[in-house]
Amino acid sequence: MQIDCFPIKKSVEEAKHEASRRGLVARLLSRRGRGEDIVMKTIYVENRLITFDIAMPPSFFAKFLRGSVQPRKSTIQMIANGSTCGVSYYDRHGVEIVRREVDDEAVQLSDYGDDQLITRGNALARRILRRRVGGRMLLEVAAIRSVFRPFHVAFFGEPLEGKKVYYIPIAADGCEVRRTF
Repeated sequence: MQIDCFPIKKSVEEAKHEASRRGLVARLLSRRGRGEDIVMKTIYVENRLITFDIAMPPSFFAKFLRGSVQPRKSTIQMIANGSTCGVSYYDRHGVEIVRREVDDEAVQLSDYGDDQLITRGNALARRILRRRVGGRMLLEVAAIRSVFRPFHVAFFGEPLEGKKVYYIPIAADGCEVRRTF
């Protein structure tokens, strides 16, 4: 299967080392087996890049003083995780998207529909813009693109059906999600 995805920047060995030292349960499990019982798998989680067109109509005073004024236009991009329905601002500078051939088993498709992801992205975009720009604004969806994000998943123990296994997902693309408040 060919997919559009972010490039892998972190190796499996680096991810395994990070997983063995992260978290209390991970430390206990990795000390017990000294890292040999960590099973690494690479999966690609479907995300949606949602581009919104923004139109900000002029204020009453701008219309009154300048006459007919055109609305200001801009765009904003949001990325929505298809497995958690979490949405965040997408800064596209320095991020490339590559086309890659992967196995069907390594792909995790979205659990949420486009409507739910657009609604969450619209709410976050309005919150961001209201803090930065203020005023009224019109948001319209300009484009939706499916892109996959790679993760190295560290399973502590052999993942078997019906057996509970502790796991840690580690972003393989090197991108981080940070809270700003």
